[in-house]
Amino acid sequence: MTKKLFTSFAFFMPWLMLAVLAAAPLLAQQHIARRLGHPSTRFADPVHTIEELRDRLTSEGLVADIDVILNLHDGWQGRIEDFRYAAATAPVTALQIPVGASLPAMSSRKDGKPILVRNLIWGGEEPIDAYEFFFDSKGRRYRCVTPKICCNFWIEDLGPDGRAPVLMIECNTTDEVLVRRPVQVCLTVKNTGDAPEELVTVTLPVPDGAIFSKSGGEANTAAHRVIWRIRNLEPDASKLLCAHFIPQQLGSLTFASAAHGAIAQPVEAQCVTNVTGIPAVLLEVVDVDDPVEVHMQETYEISVINQGLTTLTNVKIVCTLEAHQEFVSGAGATSAQAQGRIITFAPLSTLAPKTTAKWQVVVKAIAAGDVRFATELTSDQFKRSINETEATRQY
Repeated sequence: MTKKLFTSFAFFMPWLMLAVLAAAPLLAQQHIARRLGHPSTRFADPVHTIEELRDRLTSEGLVADIDVILNLHDGWQGRIEDFRYAAATAPVTALQIPVGASLPAMSSRKDGKPILVRNLIWGGEEPIDAYEFFFDSKGRRYRCVTPKICCNFWIEDLGPDGRAPVLMIECNTTDEVLVRRPVQVCLTVKNTGDAPEELVTVTLPVPDGAIFSKSGGEANTAAHRVIWRIRNLEPDASKLLCAHFIPQQLGSLTFASAAHGAIAQPVEAQCVTNVTGIPAVLLEVVDVDDPVEVHMQETYEISVINQGLTTLTNVKIVCTLEAHQEFVSGAGATSAQAQGRIITFAPLSTLAPKTTAKWQVVVKAIAAGDVRFATELTSDQFKRSINETEATRQY
């Protein structure tokens, strides 16, 4: 009878010892753990594969308990999101914890609640089969170790993370756009560093002379800017962010983008588009007297109206007389020069939108007939000439 009681006591002694350790997690002296895996003290079900480890540590049912364990670790300053992300994606390595190894801590349970036992020595008969992975959170490097038999994981603070995220931003848009037509601006944000950036904020102010149209980001109308937020931008990863604007005035339009991270330093980039107008012009030629007697003079009034939304440049007027007429004089916005029956006016350097330039040509009727006075207009904005013909009866 005595031998049976001794055997039973010897069997339950390791579980009793772990329970005592769990009941006093804050004691500074080292404790010896000899067995693991009892259902009442293990943190979660055993894991046999890396996939099972990922399932345990990312389980929605264990999120709250894992958060408790993380915050019980001395000096924990990280985020549970970083832990869960690493548990799901980080490389996992199998290892063995040798007999006699000192362990900084180990999660466990007491009455079903998560607890952390600190300062342990593994005193079992064989090494502990475990998994480990590393992760970074808020600028610090951590190691997570999980025994397979009990899932009693713990983390170790390895100190400041020597790696760092580095942001790069590029701004791209078309070289030229018509006024009041949409223009697309695309930003490329890339992490060129060797550590993830947990949160990147990208801003693109709406420039003066344009209005916001649409984008995939947040439109802050009060601050006149578009905002994007990128979470967990991994090393070498990049994001393409685009927005559309509508230019309201002619000239250069500059888009000044910026990005900053929770850790990474701010970066900026600009791109410029030239807003041009839509050219449109009206050429009018009117004879003042019609019909006109032979040997009398006729005056032709020429009007060039810039109906478009861009300035016309190098505006040139050329008139051609028929044999029934003879050149007398020319005047107007620029000077005239006649060569035979061709009258050429000096080019007008610019004609602003919604403005008019005028010229006059005076001719003498030298023979009767149904005469045509031809006028040709050219400018840099038109590949083809604009022509107008005025009919005059001479008798």
